[in-house]
Amino acid sequence: MSDTEAKLLWATNDEAGSGALVLKVAGDLSLTAQICGLREIFDVVRPSRFDLVGVDLGMEPREGLAMIRQLHDRFPRLTIVAALVQSGVSTLRAALEAGASDMVSLPLSEHELQKTLVKLRQSKAREAQARGVSGEIITVYGARGGLGTTTTAVNLAVNLAAITSASVALADLDLQRGDVATFLNLSHIESIASIASSSGDVDEIFLHGTLTRHASGISVLPAPQQIEEADAVGLDEVKLALRLLRSQFRHTVVDTPRTITGATVAAFELADHILLITDLSIPSVRASRRFLDLLERLNVGTARVQLIVTELIRGPVDLKDVTRSLGKEPLVTFPRDEIGASQAMNSGSPLNGGKPSGLAAAVQTVATKLAGVPQTAARGSFFRRMFTKEASSS
Repeated sequence: MSDTEAKLLWATNDEAGSGALVLKVAGDLSLTAQICGLREIFDVVRPSRFDLVGVDLGMEPREGLAMIRQLHDRFPRLTIVAALVQSGVSTLRAALEAGASDMVSLPLSEHELQKTLVKLRQSKAREAQARGVSGEIITVYGARGGLGTTTTAVNLAVNLAAITSASVALADLDLQRGDVATFLNLSHIESIASIASSSGDVDEIFLHGTLTRHASGISVLPAPQQIEEADAVGLDEVKLALRLLRSQFRHTVVDTPRTITGATVAAFELADHILLITDLSIPSVRASRRFLDLLERLNVGTARVQLIVTELIRGPVDLKDVTRSLGKEPLVTFPRDEIGASQAMNSGSPLNGGKPSGLAAAVQTVATKLAGVPQTAARGSFFRRMFTKEASSS
């Protein structure tokens, strides 16, 4: 678990009700959650590190209050939330005196629980920033159309989530023709256009209302459903969205169109890594050179640019010529895999459903290098997660 992620434990005797809702809301927010019974709480807390513990006090709060008091005495820095049926002043005072730092009402409300957990996440993000830890933004850009930019962005996000177990977001900035949701077979109502059209404050809670969760664990900020909505999304709106995503997710992957707009400039300016995809054709290499020159004029610089060369289109240029022209060694070379990429795109699933292939392995290599994870360890982690999902669905 990364330094920016939060882990919570919820103690309740209503596993089917309160427990299920806590797991759902925590999952929506990409938080790690565990449910236990009230009398199991100390057995679970001792060997694990939790940032928040919720305690259902139920109709008879005396036992729960005693547990909160013991928790606070043993773990004074632990954030404790008391879930109360009785909201009288005496009960609230007793919970606060026992060591609870926040209260929610029973039966649990999804909205109220979400606000409480988002506050936890904000607190973790502030602590991480104080220690110099924050999320990374990875912007993917293709020097020309048809190079597999969206395929790379989608599968990079899925791989990062699989090999790191960290929180990962995927933002679609191809505002007029965005296909990220289609690639992942997602249906959505909200999008980045919701941020631009909001009449109120846009904060972390608002942001999570615009995200769509994918089965792989990544959270997706889709492109607008209507083409005309793209006109309202500019540099300022994208900067706001990406800064919020950076504060909430360990990795944010951004899919961009070939056309340079205010929205894409924002993605370049805020990126920690810019993945530039080119093939071995003369037009593509020339376009890549022009893109690097643009970044210099924008004062973005090219130090954060990492080159990916795809063999999808073979041309008269060899890798040495590309390196000489662009001044960068390729981070990785993508093999030609038209069948695998096409099947993944049309089925709305990651490359080959997680089965090994040349292109899938190359994208995983990019993920391991960006995440700083050894390739062998990443492969084992990825396939363990895939086999676990297959076993649970069979």
